[in-house]
Amino acid sequence: MGEDRSVCEKVLAVYVEEVLNKGNIDRLGEFIHPDFITHTDESALKLDATGDDLEGIRAGITELREKLQPVYTATVVRWEDDTVHLAWTMAGVHVGPMMGFAPTGKRFKVSYTSWCRFQDGKAIEAKGEWDPEQTLAEIRRQIDAQLAEDAAAATGAVA
Repeated sequence: MGEDRSVCEKVLAVYVEEVLNKGNIDRLGEFIHPDFITHTDESALKLDATGDDLEGIRAGITELREKLQPVYTATVVRWEDDTVHLAWTMAGVHVGPMMGFAPTGKRFKVSYTSWCRFQDGKAIEAKGEWDPEQTLAEIRRQIDAQLAEDAAAATGAVA
């Protein structure tokens, strides 16, 4: 094991807070290695922004923040050599056209796992271990339930 795990965990925590939650996208290079590789298929999200390089990742995070207002938490599950396994939660509000449907203003929360390998104190390789179609179906289920409650309340019916 070549990486200092406590340093990598601090890097990860600052990345989650500063880049993902606060949107300080200009800091991305502090956390992502120049040779970073992602193995996550995010095509089901139907993002306008694509690309696996630093600019593509920046654009994707920015688009998610604009359309879903996500708040992330990440918990270290275990380490294997220089690879950390994480449990994530993303809570958001669907405020922009995304995933094939118009904005609803409704909240959702999903959980998933990932792994990330570090080199030189930065993330060099990662994969979100989530089924995009299943995750989108869960988000849609949560949003549809809220829309149904709103419709029932508007008509005076009990949902």
